[in-house]
Amino acid sequence: MRRLGIIAAPGWMDPTAADFLTRHPEHVEIAQTILGPAGHDMSFATIRSCEPHLLEAARLLVEAGCECIAQVGPIFAYQAGGSATGAQALGLRLSESVGVPVVLNGCAVLGALEELGIRRFAAVCPYYDAPWKAQFLSFMENAGYRVGGGQSFVDLGIFPSQDAVDARRYVFSEDEVLRAIQLNVEQSKQPEAVVVTGSGVRTLSWLPKAQERFGIPVISADAALYSAVVRTMQLSRGL
Repeated sequence: MRRLGIIAAPGWMDPTAADFLTRHPEHVEIAQTILGPAGHDMSFATIRSCEPHLLEAARLLVEAGCECIAQVGPIFAYQAGGSATGAQALGLRLSESVGVPVVLNGCAVLGALEELGIRRFAAVCPYYDAPWKAQFLSFMENAGYRVGGGQSFVDLGIFPSQDAVDARRYVFSEDEVLRAIQLNVEQSKQPEAVVVTGSGVRTLSWLPKAQERFGIPVISADAALYSAVVRTMQLSRGL
């Protein structure tokens, strides 16, 4: 039995543990903690200063016996790292400090892009508001990617307002997300892949179907993290 630690993003009921327990019930035990500080305001300033809180959370999980740490939410690596190189360096520092692999969600997404040799993709930003969307697009463009699409549920008219999106508390239907992917792909010029931002969109149950439908790889935050952890822990794939 392998022992996985999960650092959940603040402010929601993170389903990542359930994803692993459902797919690997006889092979994984899980301990989970939530990224601090308490009262996290999810501002960019607070997110950029998250490294000490990531380190504390990882240490707590290692003390509980975890042999690999999965951190949920790609925005934390993007913002705290400041660049693709900085995000990878952050993950390495954390891993070296606690003595076990720390898989940052943002690094898992970057790793998936690198593994597939993708340099041009259609971005899908379902629940991101305008500032979050701008930060994501700027990060990826500065990393050398050519990004098309980049539209949110609100931009696409799937939801009437950001308040309506936020009221869902990260619970969105497959049809809503697939509609957002379709429209963003249509607005992009020959994308090599699709990138769905944010682990608040859960894709594991329907991702293979989406890739078949669109004919190109679909890289989602939750699936990228799942795949990176499966590889790191040498688990059989449960997708």
